[in-house]
Amino acid sequence: MLSQRACLPVPASRIILAILAGFTAMASPGGNALLAQTWFGPPQVASCPFSGQGNAGLEHGFYVTGYPGTNLSLVTLGYSTSTPGVFSISLTARRSAFDGPMIGVTQTATIHVPAPPAETLVTFDFAGAPVTPGDTVTFTQTGSELLSDNDSFGILFYDAGRGSCNTSIFETEGTSPPLDTVAGAGVGVAIYQRSSPVGPTACVASDTVLCVDDSPGDGRFKVSASFQTAQGGGRFGKGQAIPLSQLGVVRGGLLWFFAGDNPEMLFKIVNGCAINGHYWAFLSATTNVGFTVTVEDTLRSSSKTYTNADLMAAPPVQDTSALASCGPCRTNADCRSPLLCCSTPILTTACLAPAPGGGCPLLP
Repeated sequence: MLSQRACLPVPASRIILAILAGFTAMASPGGNALLAQTWFGPPQVASCPFSGQGNAGLEHGFYVTGYPGTNLSLVTLGYSTSTPGVFSISLTARRSAFDGPMIGVTQTATIHVPAPPAETLVTFDFAGAPVTPGDTVTFTQTGSELLSDNDSFGILFYDAGRGSCNTSIFETEGTSPPLDTVAGAGVGVAIYQRSSPVGPTACVASDTVLCVDDSPGDGRFKVSASFQTAQGGGRFGKGQAIPLSQLGVVRGGLLWFFAGDNPEMLFKIVNGCAINGHYWAFLSATTNVGFTVTVEDTLRSSSKTYTNADLMAAPPVQDTSALASCGPCRTNADCRSPLLCCSTPILTTACLAPAPGGGCPLLP
């Protein structure tokens, strides 16, 4: 874990620049930067101060040990070049090693980098891709100049910081797996995680938990899975989540069992409340291993479990009566403990967190 004493904060002026970079150079999956996006100010989980000048080639990787968050959202890095122009820069994050499973998808930004001594801060948005707390997270970069200001194409450098700032962020000589030789302690970087929905029953995304939206950003439904098979000498474990929010898909996602590049199933939730008063669950699994998948409504005391027997090809699931949790609650039993069924100002009832002293909270 990074301690407050060990992890030095990024100066406020740098944070402001990073926020501005988030508006003008927010990286998108496999494409150009998205303009004028809303920066939501998630909590910072790791940082080292910038030196103000890029001095490390992009062949140098870096990694963070003991990652203290549950997901990866924004990563801000600083870049300089002696040949000003428009550069395409890509950043890839992986778990445990430089060849480990990818975290989210590679982010690419197209940005103008001026002549020195200027430094350009670029913020890459991994959209809250899940990370297990305590993991080592590795980062690799590529970059190329697309358009030169002076017809003299050159190379890009990133800010390797002011030297050692803590014992958890390391620059490496290259990107050879599992973790290349350390070139120096610390890298000029600011790393943030996405704020999780608040509340005692909220779904918290991780590498084994997929949070699926009802309303945008609410992560109302929690999906988890386990698997077991006699094949290959016997294997078992937990399903690993692949959220698709970076692609605009928030009502479902993927799960994998054996390799991150080989998804086993697609799971999605459809709001069918207006049709039959239920949320619908759809599952498509391309596997013959035994598995159990559970979807839980984090507000209402409603859940559903689906199973497949080992060595049997999994049939598709189209369950249009999966979760009977539409409409207002009637009693506390309708709500997931410790939520209470409370009256609201709009003359209905909803499952709400209790007040500090117990009972329903006082609402305006």
